[in-house]
Amino acid sequence: TEGISNSDKLFKRNWEKTKESGITRGAYHFFIATKDGRAQAKNFIRHVKLLPGDLPPVLDVEEHYGVSAAVLQMRIKDFLQTVEDAYKVKPIIYSNASFYNNYLGESFNEYPLWVAHYFEKKQPRVVRDWQFWQHNSSGKVNGIASRVDFNVFNGDYDDFMQLLLK
Repeated sequence: TEGISNSDKLFKRNWEKTKESGITRGAYHFFIATKDGRAQAKNFIRHVKLLPGDLPPVLDVEEHYGVSAAVLQMRIKDFLQTVEDAYKVKPIIYSNASFYNNYLGESFNEYPLWVAHYFEKKQPRVVRDWQFWQHNSSGKVNGIASRVDFNVFNGDYDDFMQLLLK
């Protein structure tokens, strides 16, 4: 989902097909900083029915659209709390390393982090623990015509299983 009313028109089909194929699935919301956080969370909740074995909800926040850091953080907190109340799990925050360090930082360290950072070889440049690292945006996968993002999980199989919804 995105903002207060947008959603992927193919989401329902892809969501169901992913489950049928046995692939761990997850859904994210692209955050629009100029919009109310609770209203955005309700858009996500309306479209995404999570089940045991799914990833926690993911909040993708990469732009401030001219909104002050204080207002941005308040709206993000509203989104996160609303989603956490609905699903009974802490959402994951997805952001690029610079944006996270400059606008979110310590205020959100209690949330799992999925960080995008393409210019490092060994790990992303963030000063906190991270669960996922998107290290490349031009990967090639058999069966997919376009380029895809490549990510790594920071842990082993048991750590990954602990992250999934119960």
